[in-house]
Amino acid sequence: MKTAFRIIYKVVGFILLFFLLGTLFVYIETVAIEENIESFVDESGILQNKYEKSIIPIIASAIISYLIIFQIPWFKRSES
Repeated sequence: MKTAFRIIYKVVGFILLFFLLGTLFVYIETVAIEENIESFVDESGILQNKYEKSIIPIIASAIISYLIIFQIPWFKRSES
């Protein structure tokens, strides 16, 4: 039972940390790119940018979340 709670805790922690870090990294990427890219208005009157989002922040978020949640020993087993 204790093991099941640890697994549930780790999975929920991974998902929450993944979304929070992913949001932060994508925001940082967007802010960093938009300052260096020119925007223009196309024929339909919609503001367009000349860049495409990359998948690097999502991969970085997944790797960092995995390392924090699954590799750091948050719960130490007590030896009896």
